[in-house]
Amino acid sequence: MTEHSGSAFKVLEKGGNDMEHNQHLDDFLLRIFTGVHLKSPLFYNVPIGIRFELGGNIVAFEERAEQVKERAITLFDAINQSDDNIYFVLFMDSWNEHPIKAFEKDVFKVFVNYVKRIDLDKICMKEQEFRHKEADEIDDTVTIRYCAKVKVQDVDVNSLIGAIANRTLGLEPTVSGDIYLINETNRTIFHFYDDRGLDIVAENTKVLKKVYEQYNHWILDYDRERINEIFS
Repeated sequence: MTEHSGSAFKVLEKGGNDMEHNQHLDDFLLRIFTGVHLKSPLFYNVPIGIRFELGGNIVAFEERAEQVKERAITLFDAINQSDDNIYFVLFMDSWNEHPIKAFEKDVFKVFVNYVKRIDLDKICMKEQEFRHKEADEIDDTVTIRYCAKVKVQDVDVNSLIGAIANRTLGLEPTVSGDIYLINETNRTIFHFYDDRGLDIVAENTKVLKKVYEQYNHWILDYDRERINEIFS
């Protein structure tokens, strides 16, 4: 793999701190979430997790966005402490007609806008196989993973969640990429996929027991039986 022209980020194979940073994330995922791929639907690919409903049956865009934001922020705050270490991970897909240079400025904005005092040299980039590739599929699409290791307190969670909520509702501001907040300290993954819902997965049930009990009424009914079995 070579460094892409005009890239503002470090590529894995270039070595140095960025390589170590990427390797730490890969090692953590392999050790704690063996066999789990960071892609939707995350909940259905892990043994321990909860899928929460956010927007419900609210149709009015602005009203729906407010409920989505309130629930997502509440759930994030319930499982994360300000001093926890997290990996802020963002995925983008690239192909011949959609090269990295077409979206890398948008990626740059995500980190600058939503991570306080971000050191751009600490944002690492890794090219990998297209996450949603079918076994017999042949095309030129690849997935680019960007990540930075920061503290929870460094992430402007309220604004980030608001931007993700707005994305599928046609509201502004919005944000690019498929974003995962991976807590190294308590070993959880928070994936707010869109205004319909979010997944929280963990190494064990203990860390999720409180949100399971306290916000049980927000659990997606479609998956409630399976989730109840996980925590029974």
